[in-house]
Amino acid sequence: MNSKKYLSSIGIENKIETLSDIELLIKSHISTFAFSSISVLLKKELSLDLSDILQRFIDKKAGGYCFEHNKIMYETLKSHGFEVKSIFGRVLNNRKDITPPKTHRFNLLKYRGEEYIIDVGFGYMSPSKPIKFGNTPTKATLDKSYIIKNINNSSYELQIITENAPYILYSFDLQNYNEIDFEVGHFYSHKHPEAVFVNNLVLSLIKENEILSLRNNSFQKLSKDKKEELIIDSVDKFKYILESDFNYSLNEDDADFLYKNFVEKLTRD
Repeated sequence: MNSKKYLSSIGIENKIETLSDIELLIKSHISTFAFSSISVLLKKELSLDLSDILQRFIDKKAGGYCFEHNKIMYETLKSHGFEVKSIFGRVLNNRKDITPPKTHRFNLLKYRGEEYIIDVGFGYMSPSKPIKFGNTPTKATLDKSYIIKNINNSSYELQIITENAPYILYSFDLQNYNEIDFEVGHFYSHKHPEAVFVNNLVLSLIKENEILSLRNNSFQKLSKDKKEELIIDSVDKFKYILESDFNYSLNEDDADFLYKNFVEKLTRD
């Protein structure tokens, strides 16, 4: 991968050589490129060829979801000489009474004898730092503390520590996966009629001191000290939020379609 254009698009001019450089890479990526289900909802053809992903992200500013975000991160780290592999997880969102399909792609980094999760594709809860395996939590954006729990010899969970009890984001193992495995998960995630991203408008950006999150008719701004929520009740308000907060431009037809089917519908219901 020739990563020069990608790194320039997120404001990084120096080489990626250390863990601190990777942290800067993560933060620059998740504050520039939106996590988004918009292309899925508009039924776009979403090739996972790297050049196609980069065109959607850099040239069209369309954003994407985990299969796109974390493939870019994998290829970037690999091209800079890091030992990294992509792995698969089951999204739980704190539910242990279900066994969902493996639909979440993220990365495992080995660096100076330690292992870390690198994940820029879990929406507004994506960790803004490498998360180290072990018993010490890692504080990320808005002081969210992440920890990797070893459930048994081959199973792990990524959790956020909360005041009451841990919140489980996803479970995973460390076996080797191939691109065809991710292609299958990607196909399910953007084609299956019951898939989350086929049925929900989701958009987020993670800034240094603020998280922007839009889900259907609810737009939230989260900071360390407060949470603001706005219910979107007009197509003009919807388009304004997309453009002003997410730097996301849509033509009139696409904006109207999304508003009527995923914003207004929920407000009306």
